[in-house]
Parts: sequence; structure tokens; C-alpha cells
Amino acid sequence: MNRASLPWSRIGFAVLVVVSLSLGWWGLMLDTTHVPGRTWYDVVYHDLQLFVMGADPASGGGPLSWQLQVARFLAPGTAVYALFEAARALFTGELRRFSQRRARGHAIVVGETDAADTVTAALEAAGHRVLRTPDAAGLSDVGLPGATVLYACGDDTTDATANVLTVAEAEAAVRRAGRGPERLYAHVSDPDLGVALQARHLSCAEPGVDFFTLDVIAAQALAVREVRRILDAPGGPAPVTHLVVVGSGEFAKALVVGLAREWELAGEGLRLVVDLSADDADHVAGELRARWSPVAQRIELRAVPVLGAGGGTPDTVYVCHASDGVSLRVALTATRLWHGGPGSLVLLLDGLAGLTGAFGTEASRVLDNLDGRLRTVTTRDLLADVERVEARAHADMYERIARSVHHVYLRNQLERGVGWGEVPAMVRWEDLSDDLRASNRGWVVGLPARLSRMGATIAPRDGAPDVVFDGAELDRLAEAEHELWESVRVAAGWRSGPVRDDAARIHPMIGVPWSELSESNREKDRDVVRLLPEILAEFGLEVVRYETSPVVVG
Repeated sequence: MNRASLPWSRIGFAVLVVVSLSLGWWGLMLDTTHVPGRTWYDVVYHDLQLFVMGADPASGGGPLSWQLQVARFLAPGTAVYALFEAARALFTGELRRFSQRRARGHAIVVGETDAADTVTAALEAAGHRVLRTPDAAGLSDVGLPGATVLYACGDDTTDATANVLTVAEAEAAVRRAGRGPERLYAHVSDPDLGVALQARHLSCAEPGVDFFTLDVIAAQALAVREVRRILDAPGGPAPVTHLVVVGSGEFAKALVVGLAREWELAGEGLRLVVDLSADDADHVAGELRARWSPVAQRIELRAVPVLGAGGGTPDTVYVCHASDGVSLRVALTATRLWHGGPGSLVLLLDGLAGLTGAFGTEASRVLDNLDGRLRTVTTRDLLADVERVEARAHADMYERIARSVHHVYLRNQLERGVGWGEVPAMVRWEDLSDDLRASNRGWVVGLPARLSRMGATIAPRDGAPDVVFDGAELDRLAEAEHELWESVRVAAGWRSGPVRDDAARIHPMIGVPWSELSESNREKDRDVVRLLPEILAEFGLEVVRYETSPVVVG
């Protein structure tokens, strides 16, 4: 038993009780010797009565022993103290619940799972207040109307829709109250179901609700970090970069996809070779190529059932088995993985996250990190973003697709010879102006209307040929793209003018009908339409027509 489980206040209270009872017994034994027929039962009874100021021998006053004099004041005082502590405990809980119900600007995390703990840690690391509740029944007790974001992270292993239902209940409560979180996120452990739910949600243009899988979000964050490290290396990247991903779980698959997507901005002449090492590597690699176009088109993905069979010394190895124990054993026993440079062996540890500190600096580590070759990462670390102003642990689907729209724009402009920074939009998303980011988000929000004009919707990608838009249909959809672009700009305060001025929000194409645009500008709008299937494919989605023949767009 330690001080945390038995604080000094409780020890002090116990001492007071013992002292009061002891002095009371002693004093009563001395002062009641003259009472006929007195028994020790009477002494015990009167001793207990001291705590409620009702002991007859001590109530009449007169000459009493010092022991009884002390006890008749100490015992009632101890009783009053006990009542005070009980009331304080009761009212402290009530006051806390009262305060939480009226909280403002906080985040709510629903659930008592590892996912809930990870999201909470990421939000708190960014400096945001987080209130927790085990289930949807406690939403009113954690200030739902005043919250800015809600993450439903309950256990969905037996009921895949558990967190979806929590978000639906929260959304209904917010609608009834007329205020509440603008962003509602449901954790979906099954990535395939998550993609399907995202497809249905994207088709109704209601930003603020999203479905996510922690492994996927964390793996994408790691991919961004790693590709940036490769491309920004001193002296520039090598012509061929060789990576190995060990494992075939959801994190491993998402990492391969993330690496492929980020490599699209690597430029021409740079190859990325990724070996997927797992018993079922052939099957998993085939699935990844079929669903994710960047995997099929931008990298060379090789299935390597036997670890190390790919040949050569890889630049970086990522060990991310579904089991932390297996990952740790592989990283520390497969010596063939130790031949790279500093930081070349990356080990994912979630369930064993406490071990990450063991491979620390020279001053603190208790386990060798292979002379700096071993790096450990956790989902919690990858999810945390200390620079995020909003109380969110990750970017939602609308923002991720908006980033992808800009990503494809950058890739196409680079292929056309446009250099970085030559125009305001030729910068990475992180450096993009708020207006241009809003324009890309508006493109995503406008998806349902454009899909309706196409007689189409969004569905999880299944490897079927992509929908192709051409001819008159392409031009009509391109015209709709120009109208959407213009409406987003006007809503942001832009106006027409002869010369473009981003600072003054003036653009010469505002107010110009699509038919009067130059051919080069009309071709930009056509590009956006042509690339719609490709943009969605980067998220495992595709355009599906309701009818087998193209719909005439009017």
C-alpha cells in the first residue's frame, strides 16, 4: 500500500479516531467506577456516544478526568471532520460534472480503448482540453453542446458500427440543441468498412463528419515524414531508393500506400523500390496494386515472402507486424537488417510503447539501439501534431482529398516544366495560402453536385477500369468546374480585374464565361475532370455510374 492509495488525510483521520476512542475509554473507565452495575459494554457504548456528543457520563459536566475532557471534544470534532470530507467528496464530484456540462472549446473522446487513449494523448500533446466518457450515454455529462470536436473510439471489434452509431447519436443531439461539435469522427477498426463509409459520406457533402482508422492515419503520417527525409537529404536523393516493409497488417499496407502517394512529387528520374516482406506478400501486394493507383503506377512494389530475399542492402527497413512482440523479435534477431546507416531500421511499437524510451540516448537508454541504426515510433507519436491549432488529432477526409487535389496539380505542373514557387500555387500544401486551401476544399464539397450531373456516385475501388470522361460530356463538366472555382473565389472575397493580384484578391478569369476562356485555361478545367477518378483512386475510391451509358450533362 502506497501514499497514493492511502493519502495522509486518511491516515490522520484514522489516528484521530483511534486517539479519541482510546482517551474516551480511559477516561470513562476512570470516571464511572462509582456507577453501580457498570460493565465494559456500558463503557464501549458511552465511548462511541462521544462522537455524537451524547455520552451521559460526559454530558453532565463537573469534575472529569483530563482523558475524558480531551475525548469529549476530540471525538465530536473527528465526526464533524468526517462529515465535511464526505460532503466535499460528494459535492466535488457534482461540481466537476456541473462544470463539465458547461465546458466550452474542449474535445470529447468516447470510449475506453487503446484508440481512445491514443487520440486523447495526441490532443493533449497539442495543448487541448479533453473530456472522456465511456459511452454515448455520458455525452451530456461532458459538455457536448460546448465541445468543438468529438472522437468516438469505443470497442468496435464485436459491433463494427458501434462508433458510427455514437456519432449518429451525437449529431442528432447537436441538431436538437442547435449547437455542439462541428467535427464528429468515428474510429473504424476495419479499413475496408472505413473506406466504404467515407465513400457514402463524401456523396452527401456534409463536412464535419468523418470515419478514420488509426493505423492508416499514423502510417500516412510516417510516410510523409520518411519521403520528406529522403528527398531533402544532403546532396539530394539517390536515383533509386530501396525500402523494405516487414509485415502485412493494416499499418504495413497503409504505409506502402502512403509511400507511393508521397513519391508522386519526387520528380522524374527517381525510382522507389519497396519490398513487402510477409508470408502472404504476393496476395497483399496484388490487392494494393488493384485498389491504389499510386502503388501500381508510381513505385515498384515487390512481394518478398522470405525476409531479405529481395537482395541488396535497403536504405530503410520498417518493421510493423500486427503483433508488437513479433516486430520486436524480428528487429532484434534478423541481423541482416542491421547493415544500413543511422536510423535505417524503424520499429513500430504500440502495445510495447513503454520500450521506446529504453532505446534512448547514451545517458538514459538501457537497451542498445544498434549504434543509432534503430528508430522506434508509436501511433501516438505519429498522430500528435503540436502545431495544430484546432482541437483535432488528424486531418479529416475533406482536407485529405483537398490536399490530394493540390498534390495532383503540383505533379502535373512539374511534369509541364513549371518550377517550384513560379506561381503562388506551386508550393506544398503546408505553405499554401488560406484562399487556395479553401478553393481546394470547395472542390471536394462540390463533389456530390458534379457526380449527380454525371449520373454517378463514389464507391470503394475494386480494380475495375476507371470511368473516362471525354467529348461533349468532358466540356460540360469542365464548364461546371470553372463555375465552381469562380463561386468559391467570390465567396472568399475575390473580384474581377485585368491583372491578377493575390494580395488584393483580384483575378482576371472571374466573371468570364467558360466558352470565352483561352484554350489553355479551359484545358486546366478539363484536367480536373479527367483527374477526378485518379484523385479518388488515391484514397481507394472510384467513380461509379448508376447507368452503364454516359449521362448527357445539361
